[in-house]
Amino acid sequence: MAVTVQIKDMKNLQKQLKALGKAPQKVINSTIGDMKKRVPPWIAAEVSKVYGVKKAEITGQKVGKVRVRGDSLENVQITYTGSALTPTHFSMSPTVPKAGSYTLKATFINGKRATMGKVKKMTKKQRAALGKNFRREGTQKSDHSPIMLMHTGAGSAEKTQYIPFQRKSKNRSDVEAIKTVSLPQMVSGHRTSKNIERVIGDGLEKRMDHYMERYMGK
Repeated sequence: MAVTVQIKDMKNLQKQLKALGKAPQKVINSTIGDMKKRVPPWIAAEVSKVYGVKKAEITGQKVGKVRVRGDSLENVQITYTGSALTPTHFSMSPTVPKAGSYTLKATFINGKRATMGKVKKMTKKQRAALGKNFRREGTQKSDHSPIMLMHTGAGSAEKTQYIPFQRKSKNRSDVEAIKTVSLPQMVSGHRTSKNIERVIGDGLEKRMDHYMERYMGK
């Protein structure tokens, strides 16, 4: 997914710049340089206004990758890539399983705290059945489990230790990690795309005016 930045009335602007000699190239080069530095944080700010992911995780490329390409105002692209994210990036709580019962929640859309699952304390009968399942003496009766926290197997304490999983069938090994939206989806989705386009357009117009005044006195 790519965000392509375009300046309004580019052809007319190019004619004006060409007629003014060498100074305009400084304007263009400086504006492009600013764009490559400033557009990613602008986009991250707009995404974090809507979604529960932190701006620092976007700018720090912890939830996806960003690549800036292009050498003119007509072809610069800010390209975002990334896989579907686990709820751990969306203020999930709790972050480690609690003894007994717990309710797993996350904020995918700001202002809307979502409940993903409720894990209840097991009864003696359920614990006995679970023991049989581990010893392969019993059969799994339910066709799925509640969404619950399970260890990722990460050895380093700096890495995520627990993420939500769910058993999808009676097969005890049919366990899948719960995933949500990806960074490209958040950037290009209907909740953010119009505001992102507006912020980029307004911001670049201000930066170009700034450099026009600096190098051309206009």
